[in-house]
Amino acid sequence: MRNLFYAMVSVSLLSFTLFSVVKSNAKEVTSDKLQVTSYPYQIIENKADGQNQTISGQSDSIEAAKIITDLQLDYYQEDRIKIFPDPSLGIGATLTLDRAPVYFLKDGKRSKEYRSWTKTVAELFKEKNIELGADDKVGPSLESQIFNGSQIAITRVAITNVVEAKPIDFTIQEKEDPNLDYGKKRVDAGVKGEKKLTYRVTREDGEEVSRILLATEITKQPKTQINYTGTKVTILSSVRGRATIYDRSNCLIVSVNYKRGTLIRITNLDSGVKVFGTVDCTWGTAKPDDLSVLLDLSRSVLSSLKWNGRGAGPSILVEEIKQ
Repeated sequence: MRNLFYAMVSVSLLSFTLFSVVKSNAKEVTSDKLQVTSYPYQIIENKADGQNQTISGQSDSIEAAKIITDLQLDYYQEDRIKIFPDPSLGIGATLTLDRAPVYFLKDGKRSKEYRSWTKTVAELFKEKNIELGADDKVGPSLESQIFNGSQIAITRVAITNVVEAKPIDFTIQEKEDPNLDYGKKRVDAGVKGEKKLTYRVTREDGEEVSRILLATEITKQPKTQINYTGTKVTILSSVRGRATIYDRSNCLIVSVNYKRGTLIRITNLDSGVKVFGTVDCTWGTAKPDDLSVLLDLSRSVLSSLKWNGRGAGPSILVEEIKQ
């Protein structure tokens, strides 16, 4: 019984001693509704770049994350934390905070930083669930060692087929129409076609870097446009006479017997050459009552008629043509 008594006395003395230590280090903060006790803490921060510092302060928490933020430091879940003694004793503690290395990742056009104790790019990607496409590019390589401050870049490569529709221009043909009055025009309008082009497009970080044509399919054939010119000659009147040279103005065919704009066919009776033209002037050496001189012609028109240059001008047949 005497031994049991001494044991009970020893426990009571130990409890009183611990209570005294707590009371001497803790601070009590009293408000209207509750009483809060804060405890003294010391944080030894070991940074990933080798620098370190020691911070002291108070916190009412026994949780490491809260203690760290209460002492005005950033808390990262990847950091390694050692605490002694156990904060639950209520006497304060010392926290050793080993900061995790920081890696900087440029993923396409986005930049992000990661904290991790992994040693290679592949380990980091696995830990952070960073997925790579089959064609994505990584620099440095997945097997590369990484250290605090390492820069890693992912080039996102997307390969897909792109289909584009493009118009096909129609061609134009010129044709004669024997059923259309000479010189008149008629158009059978053309219609554009359409083709489908299939490309294999490669994009890196959203920017197109290559495009390869895989196939071309014509989905709509173009329709050719045909411009018809009338060749049907309907003679309204005809007269024989001769032509003279006239090169004192810009007029090509001068006549006082036909109105300006009249379509005529001129035949050189010596060579048989025929030329179609339009009267553009109504004055000159020809006279209405003198059929011997029918037209005054420029040298260019006479050249087209294959005039041999003899005399004042060629003998001609003039025919008025229906328009």
